[in-house]
Amino acid sequence: MKTYKQLLLLLTILATTTGLAQRSEQIARVVEYRPAPGQHINRLFPTPEKSESYEKALAFAQEQLVNKRFMLGLGSFGGYVIVAFDHPVVNVKGQYDLRGMGNAFVGNSEPGVVLVCQDRNKNGKPDPEEDWYELAGSEYKHPLSIKNYEITYYRPKPDGQKKNIRWTDNQGGEGEIQHISFATQASMYPRWIKEDQISFRGTKLRNNARQTGGFWKLEAFDWGYVDNHPNTESIERTGFKIDWAVNAQGKAVQLDYIDFVKIHTAQLQEAGSLGETSTEITGMIDLHPNADLHTYDNPLAASNNLVVRQEGGYIKLQSDYAIRRIHLNDLSGRLCMANEAQDALDIRQLPEGLYLIRIELEGGIQLVRKIQIGKH
Repeated sequence: MKTYKQLLLLLTILATTTGLAQRSEQIARVVEYRPAPGQHINRLFPTPEKSESYEKALAFAQEQLVNKRFMLGLGSFGGYVIVAFDHPVVNVKGQYDLRGMGNAFVGNSEPGVVLVCQDRNKNGKPDPEEDWYELAGSEYKHPLSIKNYEITYYRPKPDGQKKNIRWTDNQGGEGEIQHISFATQASMYPRWIKEDQISFRGTKLRNNARQTGGFWKLEAFDWGYVDNHPNTESIERTGFKIDWAVNAQGKAVQLDYIDFVKIHTAQLQEAGSLGETSTEITGMIDLHPNADLHTYDNPLAASNNLVVRQEGGYIKLQSDYAIRRIHLNDLSGRLCMANEAQDALDIRQLPEGLYLIRIELEGGIQLVRKIQIGKH
């Protein structure tokens, strides 16, 4: 059996030399696609044949954002897409972590709010108990921004005709999404949604549409939104920092990593011949895909004095901070063992060999190491 110092050295070397080259800066997966009604829904995003079922609509979103890296429409206020990378996105303190890609150009900004989430139970999907945190952009504290704005859209009756989409909100308002002349589809209400009404909630930004000399212009906000500035603009205009995360109460939270990114259309407005404002996303980029949690200036991670050692038939852990979860996987990714809020794993039934151990500490810190299990 390796000595304590030898094991620590092995863990350090393996943690800094394995698994980095395979990470992609691009989106790897569309987790969920739920657009609001709009001029492109059932027509372009997605196309009519891809609007017959949710499975087809989701496959279309996957094709657009992951395979083609092209464009996906989110419809009117609240419509959203959730995406994930092939790795957790690390919060590198003081730096931009993500770049949002849309189809904005000067005078045509349709901003989308960005939220992030941690996959704490590691099941590959955001669950109700896993909170979403908004990355607060330049308009977050503007007096005309409405937090927890909720809107409900209603399927037209009879459906299948070129009708406007009625909506009501939790502010006592009501109105319609206009079916503009060039939109050829019969209905703007997502065909695959079985329910006759669909609701969305999120931060609503003030309107930016202005009409000058018969032309409509959609002015950009300063920073912090997708499809707000052209993709060629500086990172200060198109980038996002996980440091901006706030909870539902508007308080800043410390996230060392995130697993899911959600983008939703942030405005409810009509701009004449341009129709309703609808965020379009063409991609999301991790600006430092090879970053590791323990590599960067993370005071908690740097000072937790984590010790991992094998004693007979057990792997034992010790840290200055509470251990929330431990997962042990083989190198194929198969889960071999898991404990919650304990500091030891019974490995007596496992064969010798290399394993991956994932340790989650209080504060959301997650450390992943390779470990050699010897005789026991």
